[in-house]
Parts: sequence; structure tokens; C-alpha cells
Amino acid sequence: LRRSNEYISKEQKDSAIVSYGELSIDKEKCCAYKSGELIELGAKEYKLLLFFMENTEKVFTKRQLYQAVWDDEYYYDDNTIMVHISRIRNRIENDPQRPRYLKTIRGIGYKLHDTGDVV
Repeated sequence: LRRSNEYISKEQKDSAIVSYGELSIDKEKCCAYKSGELIELGAKEYKLLLFFMENTEKVFTKRQLYQAVWDDEYYYDDNTIMVHISRIRNRIENDPQRPRYLKTIRGIGYKLHDTGDVV
């Protein structure tokens, strides 16, 4: 099942630049930026961050994230998602232990939400 596009609005699909808070992604160049500075991301990290940025404020389960980014069935491998979330946080957050953007919704999953807190 290919569900990665079911959450994305038409305007977001058509735009080459996706921005949220200090974060932006240039989809044509496949580059992510924080405050204009290039963020080094692996392929899956990039896809995961792009998915979140195209679906801000929405909560996604690990299964939904896995199916959207890995385009595969989810085999309850929580560690894969958790490792990639951790890597993204280490690159986009000033304090990964107290994330401003990539929030864990306990017992449910994750969402991209800008608290506005500058740590």
C-alpha cells in the first residue's frame, strides 16, 4: 500500500520548497536546512523529515511512518523508526533531549510541532 501521499495537500505537493519554523526543505535539490544552514541527512532521514514537514501538526504511528517512508509493510521494528527519529533530532534540534520540533506523543507516535521555544 502506498500511503505516503494521502496526507499531503495539493499545494504542498506542488511546492518545491517546504518550510516550517526554522526548517526548510528544497525538494528539487533534496536538501534540508535549519536557519539557512545545510543539514546533513541520510536518504531515509530526509524522506522522514520531508514527510513530517508536509504533514505538520499531525500525529503518526510508527507503522504509518514506516509504510510512508520505507514503502513497505511494518514488521513491528520500533528500533528502526526510533533510530531515525533520534538522528533527525540530533541534526535539527538545539537540544535533542528537549525537542522543539519533533515531538514524541507517548503511546501513539510522533509529530512535527513547533513549540516556539528556543533552547
